[in-house]
Amino acid sequence: MEFLLGNPYSTPVGQCIERATDGSLQSEDWALNMEICDIINETEDGPKDAIKAVKKRLNGNKNYREVMLTLTSRRSR
Repeated sequence: MEFLLGNPYSTPVGQCIERATDGSLQSEDWALNMEICDIINETEDGPKDAIKAVKKRLNGNKNYREVMLTLTSRRSR
């Protein structure tokens, strides 16, 4: 089914969200979170693409670290 919807991590903001929510990070990358905010504010599809990437990261994810980083990234916007 994903092939019909596309990969939300293939967009610039999706790639940043994927990196910002990587479970191997020791702490939040605030510079990357701010870059995500900039992309969202500067591009027409940024908000829509960001929501898709965040939903994909949270949907069924059992890695608590990735979930925490995703929610932190989301809160910074």
